[in-house]
Amino acid sequence: MSHLHPVKVVTPQRSHQEMLKDHKQILRNYFDSFITRGLSQKTTEVQQRFLEHWFEKIRVSDAKGERQIFIWEVMNLFEGRRRIKKFLMTLSTVDEDGQPCLRATTVRAYASHLERLFVSTLLSPYITGMETISSKYGQIENPFTGVEYPVHSRDLLRSERFFVTPEQILELLVFLREVYPGLIKKNLTAARLYAIVMLITETGMRSIEVINLDALGDDRDIFYNKKVIQTRSGKGHNSSGSQTRVMPLSDRSAITLMEYERVVRPQFRDHLSEPSLFLTLKGTRLSYATLRDGFTRLIEAARKHGVNLPPRLTIHDLRASFATNYLEENPEKFWRLMELLGHISPSSTCLYIRSRGDNRVLSMKQARTPQAGRCGFTARVYNT
Repeated sequence: MSHLHPVKVVTPQRSHQEMLKDHKQILRNYFDSFITRGLSQKTTEVQQRFLEHWFEKIRVSDAKGERQIFIWEVMNLFEGRRRIKKFLMTLSTVDEDGQPCLRATTVRAYASHLERLFVSTLLSPYITGMETISSKYGQIENPFTGVEYPVHSRDLLRSERFFVTPEQILELLVFLREVYPGLIKKNLTAARLYAIVMLITETGMRSIEVINLDALGDDRDIFYNKKVIQTRSGKGHNSSGSQTRVMPLSDRSAITLMEYERVVRPQFRDHLSEPSLFLTLKGTRLSYATLRDGFTRLIEAARKHGVNLPPRLTIHDLRASFATNYLEENPEKFWRLMELLGHISPSSTCLYIRSRGDNRVLSMKQARTPQAGRCGFTARVYNT
C-alpha cells in the first residue's frame, strides 16, 4: 500500500467583486427557496433585510483592504463559531439599568434567521449551476454547532403578561364608550377603538389579524348571518405563510360591529373604496403602530380615572385575557380554545393561561386551620 501524504489545497486569490457576487448569489438562492416553501412576501423581506445587513456590518481586512464578511467565512470550521458566539453575547449584553438590551426571544429570533440560512446552504451548497462553495472557497459547516441559544420563551414564565377579568373588561369598555371620547375630543377614533377592544376580548383575535380585516367586496370577512368572522392573516405553521381561520361572533361583538359598520365607518374617508374594516382618518388601513399607541393612551387615561387595571397592560394582553377567561368558563374545552387562538401546539396555548383560583396563595398556616366544609363538617387539613 502506498504511503499517503496530506495534501494542502491552496485557494486561488479572488477579487472582492467576484467574492461579493458569489456571496450575493448564495443569498439569492436561499431567498428563492422561500417562494417554493410558500412564505409570505413580508417574511421574505424581513429576513432578507436582516441577513444582508448582518453580513454588511461585519467588517474584515485582507491584503486588498477592508470589506464585508462573506457567508463561507462565517461558515468556516473555526472562525465562524467564534463570530456567532460573539454576536449572541453582544445581543445579550446588560444595559445600565441591569436589564438585557434585547429580550431572549428577540435574540433567539435573530439567531434562528442565521441558522436557517446556514442549514439551507449546507443542504444546497451551490453558487451557480453545479459549482459548490466548498470547491471554490473551502469546506463549510454550520457555525451554530455547539453554540447554546438564548433560553426559549417557552422555557420562561411569562411574568410580564397581564390579564384582565370579565369585570375589568366591562369597566374598561364602559370608560371607553362613555368617558374617553370626551377626554380626547375624537369620537370617531374612540368608537373605532371600542369596536376593536370588544372584538379582541370576545374572539381572542390577534391585533394584527384585526387590522387586516376587510369589510368590502369578495374579501369581506364578517358574516352576520352565519355569526362568524374570519381572518386571512393568521400566523402560519413552520413558516408556511398566513393561515385562514374562522371564529364565532358572540352577540355582543356582532352588535358592536354592526353598529360600527352602520354609523362609525361611513364617517371615515374613502370608506366606499378602501376595503379595510378599520380605517384611519386619511382613509387608509389602520396600522399596528397606530393601534398600539392609541391603546396605550387609553390605558393611561383609564388608570387616571380610577379604572382598575393591571400594570403595563398591552393590547396583546387582551388576547391572553380571552384565553384565560374562556378556559375558566369552559375548563373542558382546551382543544376548542386552541382552535380559536389559531395554535398548532398545546404548549403555545398554555403560555396564554394563568390560574386565578382563590387557593393558589393559600399559606400553610391557613391550610392547618380547621375550616367548615361545604357539607357542614369540619375539614382537618395537615392535622397536628
